Amino acid sequence: MPWLSHLFAIGAAQALVLAFALWRKSANGPSNRVLAVWMLLLMLDLAMRVVQFHDPLTPWLPLHTLVQFFPFLHGSFFYLYVRTLCRQQAIRWTDGVHLLGFLYMAGVNIPWILDPWRQGPRGFAYFELTLFTYSVSYVLAGLWVIRNYRRRLAQQLANTEGLDLLWLTVMAYFQVVIWLIAVLQWLAPWTGLNVAMIYLAVATWISVMGYLALAQRHLSEWLPIEPPSDETADAKLESDPRVPAVTAKLAELMQQQQLYLEPGLSIAQVAKKSGYPIYLVSQVINQTQQQTFREYINHHRIQTAQQMMRDPNNAMNILEIAYACGFTAKSTFNSAFKQQLHMTPSQFKSKLATKPPAAGAE
Repeated sequence: MPWLSHLFAIGAAQALVLAFALWRKSANGPSNRVLAVWMLLLMLDLAMRVVQFHDPLTPWLPLHTLVQFFPFLHGSFFYLYVRTLCRQQAIRWTDGVHLLGFLYMAGVNIPWILDPWRQGPRGFAYFELTLFTYSVSYVLAGLWVIRNYRRRLAQQLANTEGLDLLWLTVMAYFQVVIWLIAVLQWLAPWTGLNVAMIYLAVATWISVMGYLALAQRHLSEWLPIEPPSDETADAKLESDPRVPAVTAKLAELMQQQQLYLEPGLSIAQVAKKSGYPIYLVSQVINQTQQQTFREYINHHRIQTAQQMMRDPNNAMNILEIAYACGFTAKSTFNSAFKQQLHMTPSQFKSKLATKPPAAGAE
């Protein structure tokens, strides 16, 4: 299938260009370098597929054989990329433990890798199942890191558009789909298309992942701090005599000063305005209001939005109201509105329009 060879060559070229661009991108440097190395491995994988298409007995066959074990690296690299991105931490020597799956399988098959013309593979009885389990476990670990990152983000920022890494979740599920294709083809082989379907999906994934990573904004200045443990937080709050004063000050900042109308509001800014430490302000919001910082701010914003919609003299449309209330994206406004009122802003406005006038009104 010559067309497959051409598609794989295009995918390899894209991976090479993206690897170079990611390595040079200064924003989110540690994570971009992890992704750049990963792109180079994928480039080599696709390139060896192209070579093998044209010459099954190529002198490069040992390298092609080694590349067959690269899938044991994909889940590990996804996890390492997510961790370095969410925590802005460089790779450590101890992270070599995440390469053990690849090193073990390649090590067992050293005779085959060195002389693939005469030797055969070893330990392949459950290769696909082991690969799937091993790789998907790393993808799930990456999703757990993202989940914790978002939880901390919601505790410290009112608007998280562009910082919540939603695209990474999509990319993680994309990987799971690729592994599912591999397992399904292992269980029910489709002659001639086994490799094609998987690597077409991989080539597509390379393009999307690389370009989205290049477009990602710098996270280090917004990186959420680690909160204290729940037990420590509970103990501090119960014994802290400042809690009533913090609660009253927050009410003043929200109701009188309407601090929630500031689009880029963070808990650090609220704490500074209140005169109390961040951890105490956060705990008061979490435990006395039973809300994250983002939910707390959005609650006040949606209340104001409702008042503006009810005002017959207000000529603003829904998007203008959203921006006036401190939201920076219509989708976030709609989501917060629906979460609180179980209807969209448009439905709320339509309901107001069909509501009969109050008794005595002209």
